[in-house]
Amino acid sequence: RIPEHLRAEVARLDANDGRYDLTDLVLRNLEALGLDRLVVIGGDDTISFAQALVEKGFPLIAIPKTMDNDVQGTEYCVGFATAVTRAKELIDRQRTTLGSHERIGIFRIFGRDSGFSALHTAYVTSARCLIPESPFDLERLVGLLVEDKRLNPSRYAFVIVAEGARWTGGELPDVGEPDAFGHRRKADVGEALADEVRRRTGEDVLVSHLTYDLRSGDPDAFDQMVGTTFANIAVDLMKDGITGRMVAIQDGRYTHTALPDPKLGARKVDVARQYNAERYRPQYAGRLGYSIWMEKR
Repeated sequence: RIPEHLRAEVARLDANDGRYDLTDLVLRNLEALGLDRLVVIGGDDTISFAQALVEKGFPLIAIPKTMDNDVQGTEYCVGFATAVTRAKELIDRQRTTLGSHERIGIFRIFGRDSGFSALHTAYVTSARCLIPESPFDLERLVGLLVEDKRLNPSRYAFVIVAEGARWTGGELPDVGEPDAFGHRRKADVGEALADEVRRRTGEDVLVSHLTYDLRSGDPDAFDQMVGTTFANIAVDLMKDGITGRMVAIQDGRYTHTALPDPKLGARKVDVARQYNAERYRPQYAGRLGYSIWMEKR
């Protein structure tokens, strides 16, 4: 959608599928504001627009920031540790409710195209998880959850579900209005999965949406440390006359890299190395030599 105050500009812009390229207008606004360089902070959509500005000759440095941790070219994005920490806290609080009512819990978490948030939250809560990169077998999952509940002395089980997860043969439609980058929200896989679990088992199921609670409030200490360091590196690069780059962490070290190619899309979980697709769990064994975020080049 074009904001009302920009409607007069629309006729002078090329439209494609109802979307408009306002890059030149942004550049004129930057000039009018007296801004001669930028530090662009955001996820893959924001950084893809930063690439468009760089191609027009505008100097900038990008800082990856998204709780999805899915920007190409970096192992870590600001906000990820806070999201995982907060998700763990919320899940641990609900263990009491799940146990007292002997329920199966389904915790839906952000992750439309990548499952890093679900995967790492499962890692620290010893849970099963479902990620967009690996469609799951519904019958097998239900059987595992029932077995988890039977073996748990507190008589509960739960699974963490990325919003983009899908079961084999169970595609769900996109819903809602497209956002500024043309993405529509995924239909609620958590509720759909809960219906299937109830229908197949007769169990009481509790669905919790761990969404905006994870991205609200103050960042944790790790994110404050990384964010501060990223910012200082961005300033250092600009002082040295280096622009058109993205601050990053690679092999566990701070560095800078070329802006990621928008055509690559979101960074994905390496299913073979990071995920047990048979048990729907993070890969725990054989972590020696991996980075702190379970990355290995």
